[in-house]
Amino acid sequence: MSLQDAIVRVCKDTHLPMVDAVFGKEGVEAAFLLMQAAQALYKHIEPERVKGRLIIFKTVHGHDRALSDFIGPIADLASLANQTITDLTIEVDPEGILYLRASVNATPEEIATTAVVYYWHAGREEFLAGNERKPVIRLDPVARSQFAVPTFGSLREALQRYAVENIRESTCYLFNKAWSDEKNRIFLKAGPEEIMRNSLTQFLRNRLGADHDVWPEQNVDESHPVDIQVRPRFTSNRVMLIEIKWLGWSVREDGHVTAKYGQPRAQTGADQLAQYLEDKRKFAPTSVIHGYYVIIDCRRKNLHEGITSLSVADGLHYENGDLEFDPAHHTERNDFDPPYRMFARPVWVG
Repeated sequence: MSLQDAIVRVCKDTHLPMVDAVFGKEGVEAAFLLMQAAQALYKHIEPERVKGRLIIFKTVHGHDRALSDFIGPIADLASLANQTITDLTIEVDPEGILYLRASVNATPEEIATTAVVYYWHAGREEFLAGNERKPVIRLDPVARSQFAVPTFGSLREALQRYAVENIRESTCYLFNKAWSDEKNRIFLKAGPEEIMRNSLTQFLRNRLGADHDVWPEQNVDESHPVDIQVRPRFTSNRVMLIEIKWLGWSVREDGHVTAKYGQPRAQTGADQLAQYLEDKRKFAPTSVIHGYYVIIDCRRKNLHEGITSLSVADGLHYENGDLEFDPAHHTERNDFDPPYRMFARPVWVG
């Protein structure tokens, strides 16, 4: 298909011809106002966090108002940034000003009898006019809404790649320096946190650097630093916080054990990131803030001080294990991704 044919197809498949057939020129003008309103809304909220429905509508001139209930105040979109949104209905006036609607019980179909309606629910978005409806064409398959710029997905993909490409076999030269015994990879060096943070920071800069700024050790308030902070350059109000914790045993140069970290350490990191998110909200209330918890799992079974070799079973004992969290912040919050557990294998396992 030629580019010209593709353009013609897109124009035919959009909702605009449908709106024009139902409400004429004024309906098309209303549809453009709704698209602008959706873009403005998604600059301040992430559609993936909406648990219910989003409705934006504009009544067409000459028809009775689509709803008769109370019209709320002018919508302060920035204040919605970190709210939990179940349902949200917005009316657009002829000047393009957005108003919140309170206690809307009408269905999108009922509203559409006298208005052009944009409707989003569970990742599906469409336009309604009269008795007609048309899904929004999906030109960007990654975006939860075609009117929103995806921001969180790119970091998720990068972290998944980091786990496989850099951590699984310690192929990152920086991360490999965290091992006390690079030949076997049984014990970590004492205090390997900085090495791990630098490794992930460099990877993210290489992977996301064209579109994102990546900074290590950024304060979330006046005194508490998170390991890494990521901000997309194409929007100013998205903030992604990454906390890193490692599990396993670390030793000094003389072989004496300095730390033994297991399940409790994983919970500590999760609690810490949850608190960072709360602190960041206070200092950046209009920013959309999201947390990512990276767990570098270097645990081995049946360890003791001075050991230099392990069986395959002991070396891989924790590779496919799960970590339990209580509280499980990633299931209780909408700003906390499921933890990214990255298992680092012993060097001799094929």
